[in-house]
Formats: sequence, structure tokens, C-alpha cells
Amino acid sequence: MSISRQEYERRYAGIRRRMERDSLDCLLIIGLADDFNRGNIRYVTGSGRGGCCVFPSEGQPVFLTSPGQSASPKIRKTVEAFELLDLRGTDSPAEQAVRDMSRFFQGNSIGIIGMNCIPAPMYLAVKEKFPVKLVDSVKIFEDLRSIKSAEEIEKMRVAAAVADDVYAMLRNLVRPGLSDYEIYGHVKKAIYEKGCEYSFDLIDASGSRLNMTFSPTGERLKENNTLFMEITPAYDGYYAQLPVTLPVGKYPPEIKKMVSVWERANAAVLEILKPGTKVADLYNMLVNTVQASGYISPLRPGHSIGLDALDFWSITESSTITLESGMTLAVHPSIMTEIGGDACGMGYTYLITDTGAERFSKVELAELI
Repeated sequence: MSISRQEYERRYAGIRRRMERDSLDCLLIIGLADDFNRGNIRYVTGSGRGGCCVFPSEGQPVFLTSPGQSASPKIRKTVEAFELLDLRGTDSPAEQAVRDMSRFFQGNSIGIIGMNCIPAPMYLAVKEKFPVKLVDSVKIFEDLRSIKSAEEIEKMRVAAAVADDVYAMLRNLVRPGLSDYEIYGHVKKAIYEKGCEYSFDLIDASGSRLNMTFSPTGERLKENNTLFMEITPAYDGYYAQLPVTLPVGKYPPEIKKMVSVWERANAAVLEILKPGTKVADLYNMLVNTVQASGYISPLRPGHSIGLDALDFWSITESSTITLESGMTLAVHPSIMTEIGGDACGMGYTYLITDTGAERFSKVELAELI
């Protein structure tokens, strides 16, 4: 296993303590194979392909897969916690889930993890069988996944090193006339060659803006404009993010000013990036620094990160989250003249430590000013 058996057993024990506290007989854990909804299912199975797991208060968790996947010789690679799971290949996951939940049901409640991911037929089948026993229990996973273990932190350090390598490659690659298709291809190739199985990479190669998309749109770089990319590789499932605004030649004068503003905002937030700080205070520090310089910052300036590219919460002015040691987050304030206008976006992934914050990335994004 890339993640150790001891780590999975630690996770299982933490989940079951909370299940006992909440009087839950079992959990129905649902995930999707995308960058925002695979984390919960991967946390217990090691599979980044989504799926369904029935997790009992006692006994072996049941992971439902297709018959083809369950018979594949690659199953031990695609389902990392294979040895800890009761693997069931089925063409009728809704019916199988109900059967397995019925085996574990003792008259208490059943928790749903991934209410936004559950297929309608499965939800209807489960609701019919257990009409008044279902509760949304995602808070269990939010609490557990927010604080990273030593193994999880090490995976994120590797992902950040991959992002640094991609950044170095891009610095040598960007030139006028290069298309975003070519750029995206080079980025994905570099990430996969480093042993990452997926990544989340936004891009904007049009002018000097942040109208980014999830895929190329046929734009070509122009002299003295910029390339924006959100480089987000996942190593053994764990993401690290490195948003960058790279000059094509030299930064335009307005963007050069914005990079200096970003540098001030980043330095200011580092003063309070530590345990006990309210996430809402991070938001105010970042956005107020940008606005005091005459720009706007309308985009989300950061978020928690881990097994999902956005791990449960964002940096907002209404957040009730307080930073704790072991949390990981991406901090990347946007700086714009106006919505849709010239803009700069940059940032790093951080680990909250007992005394402050550790920046995973080793590159200096403001060095090109």
C-alpha cells in the first residue's frame, strides 16, 4: 500500500468512535471520480474512481464495484485498501447496498457520507428500506480529514514538489504563439510522468486575465501578456496547488504592480497563518490588502486541500472555521482591475504547524517582477 495499513486502521478507528458517539449502525459512503468528490470514498478504500462503500460499526467495510473492476488483475493497485475490504462486484449497486446495510442495521441510525453524490435510484432504495433512519453524517469525515497525519502530509509535500517541477518547465516553455493545447499537454505529461494519477489544472492563455477554464480553448500566448495556470497534481490521491501568473517575455506594467500587491498580501497573511486564527480573518486580511491598493479581489482567495482539490471549506468572510495544527490549505488571492479585466492570481499550499505555517512549495513566485 502507498498509504500504510496502520494509517487505514487509524482512520477506521476514528470513524467508528464517532459512529458510536452518534449512534450509527453503519455509513453509506458515496464518491465520484472527480476533483471535488472523490476524497471521502478514497479515505476508506484508497480508490480514486468513486463508488460506494457500506461501512459498519463493526466488521469489514463493503466496497461495491462493477464485476469488471472486481475481476481485474489491477484491483490491488486501483483499490489501495483491498486487503481490508469486502469487495463486491455487482451490476445492481442500489440493491446490493440495501442488502449490506440491512446486515449491519441494529435499529439505530444510518449515516450518509456524500449526499450530493448518491445516485437517485440508490437513494430511493435506501430511503424506502430505512425511511426515518437516515442522517447526513459528512461532519464525521470533515473533522477527520481536516487534520492530516504524517503520511498524508508527506504525500502533499511530494505533490507540491511535482507542481514546482511543472512551474520550472513552464518558465522555460512559454513563448509567443504557443497554444493552450500545447501548454496543457506539456503540463499533464510532466505530472503523470512524476507518478501522479490525476490533477486539476485551470488555464487562461488569453491576454492577462483570470477567465480560466478546466480545459484548453485554443488561445495562443502573445508577447508581454501572461499565462495563468492553477497547477494542482495529486500524488497517491493528495493534491497540492500552485497557482501562477507567468509573463510571456515581461510582465505588462499593470500586472507587475499586481504581483507586488500579491506579494504584500501574502506576506501579511503569513503573520496570522497559525493555529487559533479564524479563516474569516484570513479572508479579510487578503482582500483588504488588495483593495487598499486600488484593485478588487472577487474570487475565492483560498480553500482547504487534501484528498479533494477543495476539501470541505473555502476562505470566506462568513467562515466559522478556526485554523488548527495539521490543517492544509491553498492561499491564492486574486487581484483584478475589474471582473473580466486584467488580473493576477498566485499562491501556495501551506501546512498549519504548532507555531505557524510551513509552505510546501520551494519556488519564489514573485522573483520574475
